[in-house]
Formats: sequence, structure tokens, C-alpha cells
Amino acid sequence: MNRYYLYLVVLNMIINVIIFIPKVLIEYRFKGAVMGVILAIPVGIVLSYLYSTAINQFPEQGLPEILSNTKKRWLRTIHLSSVQLVWFSAGLITLMGFIDILERFVNPEMPKLLLLSIYLGAIFLIIQMPTERVMYLLEIVLFLNTPLILFIIFKAYTNDYLNWDSILEVGTHMFQWPSLKAFAAATYCFSGYGNLIIFNRVIKGKLKVWNFMMVAVLGFINLFTTFLIPIGFHGSDGAQEYLYPWISTADSMRLVYSPIERVIFLFLMFFMSISLISISIHWHVSLELLKGTFKKPDSKKKTWIILSVFTGLSILGIIYLNTILLFKLVVYWFIIRVVFEILVVFIFFIWVRRKLA
Repeated sequence: MNRYYLYLVVLNMIINVIIFIPKVLIEYRFKGAVMGVILAIPVGIVLSYLYSTAINQFPEQGLPEILSNTKKRWLRTIHLSSVQLVWFSAGLITLMGFIDILERFVNPEMPKLLLLSIYLGAIFLIIQMPTERVMYLLEIVLFLNTPLILFIIFKAYTNDYLNWDSILEVGTHMFQWPSLKAFAAATYCFSGYGNLIIFNRVIKGKLKVWNFMMVAVLGFINLFTTFLIPIGFHGSDGAQEYLYPWISTADSMRLVYSPIERVIFLFLMFFMSISLISISIHWHVSLELLKGTFKKPDSKKKTWIILSVFTGLSILGIIYLNTILLFKLVVYWFIIRVVFEILVVFIFFIWVRRKLA
């Protein structure tokens, strides 16, 4: 079993517990979210399998190296640019969402632009590191945080205030026509495999079937935990009232014999590091793809130009996107992403089959 591959997938699953996906799924809980989640699991696994096995045919090579011998340079440039735009936007919406969370729940007095500058400083240090070092940092962050996050989830499932009747009530709407928005949001939990576009450089050996079986199990647990636990705590109607359902859920739990009784403080502390490395992974991929379109990929000047663009777009997002508008944009981004992802996966899979035939 290749642990690096699982790190990328698990990171994407964990970060989506806290920000956007719970709100989208709960909003459509009576309008096809359950069936959307059920359909998202096999679709996500199939996309993961097709893309991962295809790119794994090029050991220790990222997408820029794989496409380096393509005769049609303009087509290569368009492909790399479109993919990096999706990856940059994925990191940007995570950054916007988590800064909003920090401003609401941690330090309401601190200006958002100051929070942004602190985060960007750390992110820019990480994304300029070699891909292998970024992967090592991801391993350390997951090693330190995942056991504690799993403990919090365990406490949620065993909590006396978890109302299974509310969960079963939502389950009775399983046969509702699936919601496209809920389906698109749910499939994003499996999209961590897409980081192989660059991180395939550090993947050694072939991916085994056990990797995909583990993804299937983890994806099933992650989606239904993300979706149903807030409903169990706040009720099938009450869960919709919260902007960040999982943060409110964490605030509903107590660790009686712990030095820190309120779970929300531990929850936010863990997810600060998880969100930082998640954004860094997305932007590292985006940066490497952009550098891969240049004739001189190691040019420091071009790297700083790219980082300046990242900074400018982040500042514009903080200034002009309030919480409600951000959520609305993210829902449509999920839909655009899932269509783009399906097209890219199948086109790349067919291209690899023909290239290696």
C-alpha cells in the first residue's frame, strides 16, 4: 500500500469536514443529498482509479514532464493552464473559508487582511520547497493531527446527545432524485488523487488495488460522518441554521477529564495546520504547473510574479467576497469542477492508453 497516495486523498477528505461540504449536503438533505452522496462514492472511486493508474504508468514524473514531448505546445500550455487554474481556485476557496472561520470563532478583533498576510507568509514558504519536502511536511502534519481528529469523531459517534432518530429521518429521503449540487460537493472528497499531477514525482512503484479499497472505505465513512453527525446533534431541521455545522457540532461536545474541556478549541487548532498544508498542496501543484509551461521553469523572477498574482487574487477575494457570496460561488464551483474533472480524467486515461499501446 502506497502511503503517499493515501496521504493526498485523506488530506482532502479531512479538510472538507469543516468548511463547505457539510453546509451544502445539509441544505439538500431532503432534496436528494442522500442519493447524491451514495452515487458520489462509486463515481469518486472510479475517477480515482482511472486517473491514478494512468499517471502511475509514468513513474516519478509529474504532468509537465509527461507532456514535455508533446508536439503541439499550444495544446500542452492550455491543458496545464486550465488544470492549474482549478487547483489554484481550490486552494483559494479553502483559504477564504478558513480565514472567515478564524475571524468569526478565534479572533474577531483581528482584521482579515492581517490574518491573510500571516497565512500567505507560511504558504509561500511551503509551496516553493521541492515536492518531496512538501510531501514530508504533509506526512508530519497528518501524523500529529489525524489521531486527535479521529478521537473527536469517535467522541461524536458515542456522544449521548447524538440523536439517531434525526439521522434516520434524513435517511428516509434516500430515494429522492439526486441533487446535482450535493453530488458535485460529495465527489470533491475523493479529488485528492488529482494532486498526483505533481506528486507522482514522489510515488515509487505501482499503486495496488488495496489503495483504492482503502479510499472507498475512508470515503464512505468520511462522507456520512460529514453529512450526518451535525444532523444527529442539531436535528434534521436545526442543522440547516448553522453556517459551519461541524464547528457548531464540535462546540456541542465536552471532554470532561481533559485540560481543555471545550472540543471546539482543539478542533480549530487541529484544522489550522490541516488547512495550511491543504492550501499549500493545492498551490504547490498550481505553481509547479505554471512553472512547467515556461522555457525556464526555475526562473526566480517568474516565480515571484506568480506569487504576486496569488497574493493579489487572495486580497481581492478577502475584500469583495462576504461569507454568503462565497458559499454561493463555491456551490457552482463544485459543479464546474466535477464536469472538468470527469472530462480531464477520461481524456487523460484514453490518451495514456493510446500512447502506450
